[in-house]
Order: sequence, then structure tokens, then C-alpha cells
Amino acid sequence: MRERRLRPTQIPLTDLATAYVQAGESLFLALHDDIAAQVRLAHPDAEHLDVSVDADDDVRLHGIWSAQDFATGGHRLLYDPHDDAERSWRDGPLDIDELVSDLDRVLNSAFLYSWGLVEPHPVHEHREHRRWITLPPADRAATVAALVRRHVPDAESLVYRVEATYRGVAVGFEQITLHDGERVDIPCPRCSPESDDNPWPHDVSHELAHLLAQLYTLPHLRSRHLTPCVDVASEHEGQLWQLVFPYREPTSAGTAHP
Repeated sequence: MRERRLRPTQIPLTDLATAYVQAGESLFLALHDDIAAQVRLAHPDAEHLDVSVDADDDVRLHGIWSAQDFATGGHRLLYDPHDDAERSWRDGPLDIDELVSDLDRVLNSAFLYSWGLVEPHPVHEHREHRRWITLPPADRAATVAALVRRHVPDAESLVYRVEATYRGVAVGFEQITLHDGERVDIPCPRCSPESDDNPWPHDVSHELAHLLAQLYTLPHLRSRHLTPCVDVASEHEGQLWQLVFPYREPTSAGTAHP
């Protein structure tokens, strides 16, 4: 007898809630990526947007900024749309009206806040009314690889666990595979909270978890970069995924880039 498909009302509410949250995460993260593409078409060095939301929930763009220059400790202002009242609302291919409309949509969602993509303004006097939006890296997989290899130079892949629930996507680290095939276990913070064997500092764990959750959440990136793994030994919830790092191009001296 052929199994009858469940109608939506017969699906458990927790599963429906999880599917709803995952769809929202994918949508708003895709919108955020589209915003980044719009901005970087006009300003390739863009890394942050300085925006405010007033009492009527109207969004205003105050500036487009570069990444932090570690030599000076500051950011470069790439574009200020309000520096000249007579100036057109267009800057090359960047349509400010469209950009502000898209920003209004993503800022009304809580999803980007959970990934650290919307943060308090770095200038304390602006923190009450303005937000600092970080644009995603152009290549998340390469960014993850660079972060991991900064602490584990021989790393070739990372296995991590994704638990998707109605609360959102949670990430846990499992193993690093080295170039010689050796596997290095990463201590679970729930099982070994006092462990000092973590391969990177706590703040790097947060940065990696945000990027890995985004790779999972965007279906086109998940299918391109992640491979599901079979896990029969662990009692933890969630699915294991493996991210194989991009090859490192050799330098002229025959060594690999860091």
C-alpha cells in the first residue's frame, strides 16, 4: 500500500515551526547577500553599512565603510549619501532608494542579528539609534578555510554538526582532517566545558559558527560546499556536514600560502 503524503495540518507543529524558521533564515540571508552585491558593485571595498531606524521604522543610510585598517585602527568612509542635499540619489550602479528598501526588510527580521551581521554602532554616541551592518565575505568557504588554517595550518577539511530547530540553526564542531589524513577531534563545549584543547580562541569559534551556519542556511551554498556525513557514534542531535577547504596555491618558493 502506497504511503499517503501528510497534509500540512498533519505535520507536527514543531516540524512546521522549524520549516518556517529555516525558510525565513534562507530568505533574509539571501536578501542580505543581494544587498552586499549591490553595494560592492559600486564600492568593491565595502564592508559595513551605517544605518538608522527612526520611531516610524523608516531606515536611513548614513554611510558605506571599508573594513577596519589595522594599521590605523579605523575604517574608510567610501560613500556618504547625505553630504550634499543637491546630489543625485544614485552613485554609479548603486540605487540608494532600492538599497534602503531592502535594508528596511532585513532590519525588521531578527535572523541577521543572531549571526552577528547587525551589531551596535562602533561609535558609542550613535548606539541608541544607529546600527552597524556587516556585509558577508564574497567566499564564505574560503574565509572559513583561512580562519581554521590560521590556527591549524595543515587543515584540509572541517566536520561540523548542524542542529536546525524552530529556534534557528546551531553549529557544533566535531573534527579537523589534516593533509596526511589524520583526524583531530574538537572538544564539545557541552561535554567538555573545561577543556583547554580547543584549536582556536573562543571569539574565532563564534565567527566560524556564524559562517558555517550561513553556508548551511543558503541552499545553493550548501549543495556546492557541504557533504553530509554518516554519524552513528554520537548521541548529539543534528546532522554532520563536511566542508572540504579550497586548495592552497603554492607560492613561487614552493610553499603554501598561510
